[in-house]
Amino acid sequence: MFTQPITIIIPAFNESKNISLLLPRIFRVVPKATIIIVDDSMGSEQKQTQKICQKYGTSVMYHSRNGKAGRGSAVLFGMRMALTRTNSKIVVEMDADLAHDPKEIPMLCAPIRDVDMVVGSRYMKGSLIAKWTWSRLIQSKIINFLLTYWLGLHITDYTNGFRAYSRKACQFLITAPLREKGFIVLSEIAYMLHSHGFRIMEVPITFTDREYGKSNANFSELMHSLRGVFLLRYRSFR
Repeated sequence: MFTQPITIIIPAFNESKNISLLLPRIFRVVPKATIIIVDDSMGSEQKQTQKICQKYGTSVMYHSRNGKAGRGSAVLFGMRMALTRTNSKIVVEMDADLAHDPKEIPMLCAPIRDVDMVVGSRYMKGSLIAKWTWSRLIQSKIINFLLTYWLGLHITDYTNGFRAYSRKACQFLITAPLREKGFIVLSEIAYMLHSHGFRIMEVPITFTDREYGKSNANFSELMHSLRGVFLLRYRSFR
């Protein structure tokens, strides 16, 4: 059990079933957590997710954006809420689809005493990927290989959204000129923090593919990510 108060940001899009399972799992591990759900769902899914969150009172802050605006912008929106409405010194982001194990949150947060961002890596020694299709694995490895080659950061996983940030890092990011909105913003965040002297490290995690719902990752997202990879470095030369 991790007793230090932290804020956890969870971007959501049609994830009501997973959210209903995820929230109690988080509170069993981090009972003092404040959870921010940034929901891009609409219609019945939005209403159902909001209803689930209301059961937890002030421990879960729910915000609907009434339409899909991108994972990256959802995380930054959540960071602004965390900075203005909580005193948490640690802010965590994680997926809504049960891919990230709440039991690993303490391990993710512990190094924030000494660094500014901790990435939960799927590709370090000691990591495990469960139930992922070969196509998804190959797609992820291609993107991460290109990012390592192109950006040159000493990390193994640029694109996993299980991360912990210091409050100082969040304060920087909400004012930084981030241009991407989808999953590639995870890489842009890492590159931006590294470029401005923030300290980054990784820890190995277990990553499990979703059981319920449909992934947003597809060929279109891959092409957008590849475009984003090249734009990140191109902009740094200008």
